[in-house]
Amino acid sequence: MMKKSIQALLASVLVLLSSCDLLNCTQADVSMLRMEIYDAAGNKVMLPDTLTISACGTDQILVNRDVNTSEILLPLSYHAQRDTFIMRYYGKYYSMQDTLFVEKTNDVYFESPDCPTVMMHTILGASCTNEFLGAVEVASEKVNFEEVTHLRLIVQGEPSASRISHEE
Repeated sequence: MMKKSIQALLASVLVLLSSCDLLNCTQADVSMLRMEIYDAAGNKVMLPDTLTISACGTDQILVNRDVNTSEILLPLSYHAQRDTFIMRYYGKYYSMQDTLFVEKTNDVYFESPDCPTVMMHTILGASCTNEFLGAVEVASEKVNFEEVTHLRLIVQGEPSASRISHEE
């Protein structure tokens, strides 16, 4: 009886160990587009007023009323070759809106049969309308699970940007 219990315990341990491949899978399942905000002189800045970002063609709000923003994380679509984001920036006495266009490829990443597939992207180009954004620069074209800046958003003039220290 004791021998059968030990065999059952060992069999259970083997089954659990063989199913642990999922623990070695990529932990993140969504690669995020990381953007930082700069002024025309190349200084990282913070947007002190309210920023709301939505995906064009949907009613989905991706960033809702963010204040003191210097970095933005957005998900990219899995199938479209171009993502369009509506960026609304507003304060007490003004409201501005820009549209950000991100041209990209969608690359399926397969790790192993035990892991789910995930989507990564390659940025081909980015552009914007020019109300509070002056330009967009591609800093890193590979959107995967590395925490790097992919796009630099260059703001133009006031009232949008106040300088942040380089120690942050």
